[in-house]
Amino acid sequence: MSIPVTIITGFLGAGKTSLLNHLIGQHPDTRFAIIENEFGDIGIDNDLVIQDSSGDGIFELSNGCICCELNDELLRTLGRLVRSGKTFDHLLIETTGMAEPDGVAAAFMADAAVQEYFRLDAVVCVADAGQIEDMLEEREEARRQLAFADVVVLNKQSSVSPAYLEKVQGFLASSNPFAEIYRADYGKVSSTIMQQGAYESEAAQQKLIRAVQEAATHSHHHHDGHHHHHEGVEAHSFTLTKPLDMLKFVHWSKFLLLMYGKNIYRIKGILHFQAEPQPVIFQSVRTQFAFDRLEAWPDGAAPNSRIVFIANNVKRQVLEKGLNSLGASEEN
Repeated sequence: MSIPVTIITGFLGAGKTSLLNHLIGQHPDTRFAIIENEFGDIGIDNDLVIQDSSGDGIFELSNGCICCELNDELLRTLGRLVRSGKTFDHLLIETTGMAEPDGVAAAFMADAAVQEYFRLDAVVCVADAGQIEDMLEEREEARRQLAFADVVVLNKQSSVSPAYLEKVQGFLASSNPFAEIYRADYGKVSSTIMQQGAYESEAAQQKLIRAVQEAATHSHHHHDGHHHHHEGVEAHSFTLTKPLDMLKFVHWSKFLLLMYGKNIYRIKGILHFQAEPQPVIFQSVRTQFAFDRLEAWPDGAAPNSRIVFIANNVKRQVLEKGLNSLGASEEN
């Protein structure tokens, strides 16, 4: 069985290491493997590190976990873990504050060899409640981290007023309608954020359905959709009643991701293709995308397509025009 992977990202000083230590303590029966970007400045409590028993840079921890440094490219580091012969139940990856999580996630989405051993469970972004607005204004990396997250931990909640916290959570939810948002101090999330299954489980698909449907119901303008934004990050949603041509959609998606590249953070949707009786889940990671079929349309709903783009400086009209050109012809 493949090992679930949680990627922890967030800007400098947001509290990623506090969350990491909290997760380890919250799950005492789970044997974790931990990949740190810079083991020399490791955030794992120093008294946990007891030895490097193998000489391969993989350190044993006193709580039964293991830890290693991401001192080479990710695929080689994963290979070292697999070859170490050590047993673990869950892999945690703590990135640097400047890292773009889609690049890390892509290794688990696109590499068949990696997928034999690992499956991406979720990308978690830790955000400093008092600093997040400034970070979103100033740093592209912060915008990408928040837009790509499956879970957002709004940390240091006690540093701001309850009213401001509500405001911050509101614009985070509108910028990324797919993310679960949790509040915390010192990274101590009250409920577990493990086993999200954000990329493959039936529960994740149902969660995606609810998120896209909720986004679609808020369409107050622009005909079939709406958009929210904060500091350049926008969530554009569309509902299309006409069945789509799958080949056209694939070609258009490739072109869109090639042309706009890093400006499109995420695409998620539930699509109705002609000659496909089942709803199809669509997700993108960087220039990679994947389809996954559901068993049936939820709750007897009429087949249609609902899709959301989380992007920066991508005009809604461009997306709308492209989508409207993808309808299947009646002859098909």
